Amino acid sequence: MAEMLGALLHVVNLALVLLLLVIYAQNYRKLRTRMTAGLVLFAAFFLAQSLMNLYFDATMVMYSSSSAENAAMILEAAQAVGFAFLLWVSWE
Repeated sequence: MAEMLGALLHVVNLALVLLLLVIYAQNYRKLRTRMTAGLVLFAAFFLAQSLMNLYFDATMVMYSSSSAENAAMILEAAQAVGFAFLLWVSWE
């Protein structure tokens, strides 16, 4: 159960980071500042990390223990909340 929830959280994080990247890229095209370029790079690196997480989640059968699986799920949930707040603030 936790494994499937973790995979779902990977997909949610991927979608949130992709939306952030789109917003930051649009802002960079308008403003052309170092801050917006940094935000584009920030989102691009987190997009790469989310894609790698999704790949490893799909190719690994299971985590080594249920406690490691639960810890990974909690970390993904915390990351999703952080990205959601960042998206909310960036959307304004």
